[in-house]
This record gives sequence, C-alpha cells and structure tokens, in this order.
Amino acid sequence: MDVLHKGYWLGKSATYIPKDTVRSLERYFHLWDYGYDVSVLSEPSIHFCFFYYDDSFHSLFLTATKLCQNLDKRLVVIYNERLPAEIEHLEVVFSTFNLGSDDMHTWAEELNKQIIYQFTKHQDILDIHKLTQVHSHKHISKDLVEMLRYIEKNLSRTIREEDVAEYCHYSVTYFSKFFHKTIGVSFRDYLTLKRINLAKQLLINARKEKISFIAFQCGYNDVSYFSRIFKKKTGISPAIYRQLH
Repeated sequence: MDVLHKGYWLGKSATYIPKDTVRSLERYFHLWDYGYDVSVLSEPSIHFCFFYYDDSFHSLFLTATKLCQNLDKRLVVIYNERLPAEIEHLEVVFSTFNLGSDDMHTWAEELNKQIIYQFTKHQDILDIHKLTQVHSHKHISKDLVEMLRYIEKNLSRTIREEDVAEYCHYSVTYFSKFFHKTIGVSFRDYLTLKRINLAKQLLINARKEKISFIAFQCGYNDVSYFSRIFKKKTGISPAIYRQLH
C-alpha cells in the first residue's frame, strides 16, 4: 500500500527494533531516522515525530518536548517495557507504544487513522488555531531554535563552535556545556550527524552529482576525509550507500 505519512524518527535508532515490528509501522509511515537531529521539529510542514525513548536519550527527549511545546508539534513515543509516568501524560505526547507488550500492527493502523483525522482532515482548523494561539515561549527555547537553524543554514560552510556561541551571545564554555546538556551530544558530534544526514539525502536525490560535489555541499573540502567519516557513521561508503538506495 502507499505510504501515507513521512515518519521522522528521533532518539534511539529504529535499527534496534525487530524488523517485523518496523515493517508493520512502515505500512503507514516512511521512516526517516534523524537520531539526535531535533532541528527537524522546526520545519513548518512537520506536525509530529516519532521518538524512540530510553534513559540514555532523556536529555534529548526533554529538548524535543520543549521545542514541541513552543512550535505546536507532537511526539509519538516508542519505548521498551518502561516509560516514566510523567512522560506519558505530557501534552505534546500524541501516542505511546510499548515494544515489550503492545501489538505494533494494530497500534500502527489506529495511529494512522488518528493522524489522518488530527493532521490532515482538520488542517484548516489547525492553521487557524496556530495563528490565534498565544505561545508562552521560554527564552532558552528561542535560543535553541535559532541555534539549530543557524547550523542548518550553514552546513556547507566552515562552522566553528566559537562562531555559533558568538551568534547566540554565549561564551564558548557556557555554550559547549549548554549544547551537550540540551541535545545530549557534543556540538562537534551533532554537526557531523547533521552533515552525514544531509549527505544521505543528496546521495539519493542528486544521483548525477559527483561524490566530491556532495562532500563540498556538506561542508567537507576533502572528499577522502568525507568518505572516511561517512563510512564510520554508516558502516558503508557514500558510493555503496547510493547504490543501495
């Protein structure tokens, strides 16, 4: 059957979920694994994201909930056996699924219906609601959104931690601690993840472009270094990734 929705995926990778379980979800959702890249929540066309939760991703989850609160987005939380009670009752949590006991096929089918109803059939109502609703933005969340957008816009350029800290009017030391605590990974690791995700998209969508050009578009001037980093993060070379997709 046709894929009805794009399923942007945050948190722990979907590769940790049994393939049969993922297939049930993929009947209704085209999954895009974004890992730590919560900046996807700032895209206007995205109304919800999946989040595969475990304790090691708690900081990232808190950041995702802040962004959802400020940008009027929702999270579909997937977990394995245990989920803190306070998470399940958050307003931004649209639905939850327990890998240890729930039936993915039945849940995915029902989730598909809920999303069509909530985000498709009633889109005009939602748009009016967004225009009239008054959001209580927290300063730290505004800074975070601006920070992530700055990184997004400058991926093809040299981005130093000092430059982003200055852009946010933070000291480098404070920025480094703030970023790691909020996102869950270091600035350098996040930047690498963003660039590799962009490279994946370009390898698929711009098949006629040389890998050296794609490397340059992702901020890497040395194609050999780009290929090493790409293989380290994905397990395969850029050329093989393109062939497989």
